[in-house]
Amino acid sequence: MREEVKILTRGAYYMTPFNEEHVHEFIHVIHPENIRELFKLGHTNIVEALNEVAETCEAYLVRDGDGEIVFVGGLVFGDEAPQMFALFTTKIGHNFKLLARGSKMLVNFFDKTHAVLTMTICGDYEAMLNWAAWLGFEPVGMSEHKKTQYVEFVRCNPEINYVSHETSRPVMH
Repeated sequence: MREEVKILTRGAYYMTPFNEEHVHEFIHVIHPENIRELFKLGHTNIVEALNEVAETCEAYLVRDGDGEIVFVGGLVFGDEAPQMFALFTTKIGHNFKLLARGSKMLVNFFDKTHAVLTMTICGDYEAMLNWAAWLGFEPVGMSEHKKTQYVEFVRCNPEINYVSHETSRPVMH
């Protein structure tokens, strides 16, 4: 493995850009819930899905002090605000503090460049729904994809006075 760029570091943990070289390492430790979710979203090959993440998303991988992958998270860009996602390893359930700190670190990182973030989480995953709310995302609606209910979340950057339509902003004199 070549030297990785450390975008952020906290103690022994660091975040580096996720790329195609990481896919074959991550595929062996990805959490089964994430695999199920990728299948629900229509992916038929998890390696191809992860390669797509590496190629088309702003994605980052977090490693612990032993060099093991903890999670992959990032943003998917479409017509609306960026959609945040997280893919965890089987180890993530063993250390809730790590999940909490790493998630806050990632959201704070995205706050530096984005006024609004969105998330779409399967309604069956209560822990993930609570996680999104804890990160400051607010539920704004429901959607359905392939007979699965999802909760739609939005998070406005607390450092920016965001107005969805700039022309609607009040005039200041």
